[in-house]
Amino acid sequence: MRWLIILVVGFVMRGESHAQTINLSDSLREVFRQRISPSFKFDTRNSFITGNSAKVYGIKAGVRFGKRFSIGLGYNFIGTKLRENTKLNDEEIQDAEIRMNYVAPYVDYGFFQRGPWEIGTSLQFGVGSSFHRYSEDGAQKIIHRGRVILYEPLMSFEYKIFNLIGVGAGFGYRFMLKNNRAIEQQFTSPVYALRARLIFDEIYRRYKKSNSHTEEK
Repeated sequence: MRWLIILVVGFVMRGESHAQTINLSDSLREVFRQRISPSFKFDTRNSFITGNSAKVYGIKAGVRFGKRFSIGLGYNFIGTKLRENTKLNDEEIQDAEIRMNYVAPYVDYGFFQRGPWEIGTSLQFGVGSSFHRYSEDGAQKIIHRGRVILYEPLMSFEYKIFNLIGVGAGFGYRFMLKNNRAIEQQFTSPVYALRARLIFDEIYRRYKKSNSHTEEK
């Protein structure tokens, strides 16, 4: 995880419009000296599975350094019910759901900020499983479960509402580094995302300010 953070921060900092040479180690020290605050996000990413639209939901929690850099861990899962016929030991199974979920550490870096606007890049590396799920005699059964590994880079923009809520969108790609061979569907896909987050550091700052005013009274 550490090497991924260093690569991302180094890449985006090199792309900023500075005339002077940037020392990577000094830049990293400066990033991690920033005030730490909790970060929580829920996002909806639209993608495709063999040409069919499939939403992926992500719940992410981590820490934010200052206003530009955050790291954390997310849980992601396909929320769209896609179905297909499959087989188990030569027995035909009708309308089995195609499912995938995975845990993914993520890195976000905002390399441009002006007013309420922010443009940044996000990377996540996921490990999880895909499988078929179907009902039989009122019970849910899972078959063809197998490991998946994926990599998902994303470019995004965000607009801050009252500096308390960030809403935005992003565009990227989901690369499947390891597929579940028991499922023939194509999970590699373009991705476009909607996202929302609470800006906890600003909420906390206003809370402290409100408390200090109350104590003064």
